[in-house]
Amino acid sequence: MMIDETKGRMADEAAGEETPSPEAEVEQGSFALWDRLRSPRTLISFGLAIAIVLFALRGLNIDLNETWIYLRQVNAWMLLLGLAVFYITFPLRALRWRMLLHNAGVPVAAGRHSWASLPALMEYVYLSWFANCIVPAKLGDAYRGYLLKHNGKVSFSSAFGTIFAERLLDMLGLFGLLMISAWITFGTRMPDGTQIVFGFGALLVVVILTGLAGMRWLSPVIRRFIPHRLHTFYERFEHAALSSFSPAVLPRLFLFTSAIWMLEGCRLFFVIEAFGPEVATLSLAAIIFVALASSLLTALPITPAGLGVVEGTITAVLTLFGIVPSLGIAITFLDRLINFWSIVVGGFILYLFSKRR
Repeated sequence: MMIDETKGRMADEAAGEETPSPEAEVEQGSFALWDRLRSPRTLISFGLAIAIVLFALRGLNIDLNETWIYLRQVNAWMLLLGLAVFYITFPLRALRWRMLLHNAGVPVAAGRHSWASLPALMEYVYLSWFANCIVPAKLGDAYRGYLLKHNGKVSFSSAFGTIFAERLLDMLGLFGLLMISAWITFGTRMPDGTQIVFGFGALLVVVILTGLAGMRWLSPVIRRFIPHRLHTFYERFEHAALSSFSPAVLPRLFLFTSAIWMLEGCRLFFVIEAFGPEVATLSLAAIIFVALASSLLTALPITPAGLGVVEGTITAVLTLFGIVPSLGIAITFLDRLINFWSIVVGGFILYLFSKRR
């Protein structure tokens, strides 16, 4: 969020010598996206992403001329279907988030012009994805919490607690479907190149579940190690994260999560179909496996949305299914054109004209 410098100085002067609360720090400019984009950390992460891509191109011996030939024969209508399927996930993500907010006791009275209407929540989600695509460390998730606080006067810690719950659902759904698709595709003998993906996914699931279990059963212990001024912030975050999983709506939450990740698989299916069955043929289970592995790698905090890491790894994984590297990089490029670069372009336009940013 680009915060006006003059307002920032006025807020600092008004605060005086008092130590601002975490929520006040967020509101006073912790999410100036333009400043984050120009920060050395972000520039280094983009430089690292470029280096990884160049290393992958050389390591896989990719013929760029052959890749260009593959790209020239793509069926644009199939590519547009992949784009449409991908963007269907955003209203589903917004509806699921509204359920989590309602469970956490955050007022989400719906109305066409409400800050919690479906279009508004979709806008927050989309802008947070845009932030994740241009700055590292998944700061877009915190940016979404800030947007909700800024527009709905909702506690930032409560909003962020529901986003944490959402990430837990995503990791459980993604990793579960990844395991199922891998079992259908490979059986009990997993290729060596897939072990890193499974290891990373399992680590994320363990970390998130451990954090959730710690909040539920070790809350008094955790609070002993938290500075007193952060207790209120943590209490709201903990309450929102734990209360988001209401037993009454858990089946619907898992249904929405499964639908979202299956649509992610369908996105890649249409991208591959755009090259024609005579060029690239993969089973649906294999396609879902590759798509979910790609989504899992975007969680890496070292580059924005896993830029560079995803491209290199997914191209390598495609070669395990007999896809030549030149075709593999063409498939990866078009897939990332949909789920990364379209967000960068569309998110930038929305950011410029949004009244909720």
